[in-house]
Amino acid sequence: MNLPESAIDATPSARLETLPAHGVWSPAITPLDADLGIDRERYVAHARWLLERGCHGLTVFGTTGEANSFSVAERMELLEALLGAGVAPERLMVGTGCCALTDSLALSRHAAANGCKRLLMLPPFYYKGMSDEGLFRSFAHVIEGVGDGDLRLFFYHFPRLSGVPVTTGLIDRACGAFPGVVAGVKDSSGDREHTLGLIARYPHLAIFPGAETLLLAGLEAGGAGCITASANANVAVIRRLYDAWCGSGTETGTLDGAVRAVREALESYPMVSALKAVAAHFRRDPTWATVRPPMIALTPEQGADLMSRLDEAGFEPPFAD
Repeated sequence: MNLPESAIDATPSARLETLPAHGVWSPAITPLDADLGIDRERYVAHARWLLERGCHGLTVFGTTGEANSFSVAERMELLEALLGAGVAPERLMVGTGCCALTDSLALSRHAAANGCKRLLMLPPFYYKGMSDEGLFRSFAHVIEGVGDGDLRLFFYHFPRLSGVPVTTGLIDRACGAFPGVVAGVKDSSGDREHTLGLIARYPHLAIFPGAETLLLAGLEAGGAGCITASANANVAVIRRLYDAWCGSGTETGTLDGAVRAVREALESYPMVSALKAVAAHFRRDPTWATVRPPMIALTPEQGADLMSRLDEAGFEPPFAD
């Protein structure tokens, strides 16, 4: 599988422009009200903040957004609220992969009909040990059911949580059947060699590591950037690392160390609860700490420990003007 001719002689940063997507993307956390419903006003404000502070785009309803804790109706309503508030659909990648094929198709059709042509799709993840053929048929049904030639599908490989890997055999089959529609992979395996292997195997696809800890290595190998939960709190520094690589590259080592230190601190606790604790603390808004069960919020003691760890990591307060 080869690069487009226009990319063969491109500089590393210019090559990014030839990919179906690139840059620093954030799976936005989803604020909740006291009744555990989605707080649309806070969500829209946070989405705008992420884009203004440096995100190239947002993934709506990823793991960090607690996607699989929300119904199809809730997800559709929030996407419509986000678009209705003026967020451009081309800045969004919508998570639409569900256990039920009809739910995946409904969410995918809804996203595409509202101008959101980039879809981030988990494989159907309840039944384990399924064949590549069975998984291919599931994705094919959605692609054909949406029936939009501008659709761009990004596989979401997160076997630790989903229990269902997106294999190269599946990707090969889908690329052959739907050239142009299959656009990339978010690789949240956390396996450096796996991520670099995908980048080498699929130079025409946008391969996004699922954490900023592989941003620099991925870019150097030909990757697209990263889709990272930590951007909810540390977007400015992660974006500076991306820009440094695209530019002179003189600060990349220092910035790479800085984002790694913050990521390590955040990973001291479950990521979604940690990020919401950060938002609640620095926004002085305890409502932000709320998560939907079965997740639980950090205790005050855990929150204080997290803030101490972040301070030791040199964390820059994220919500200061």
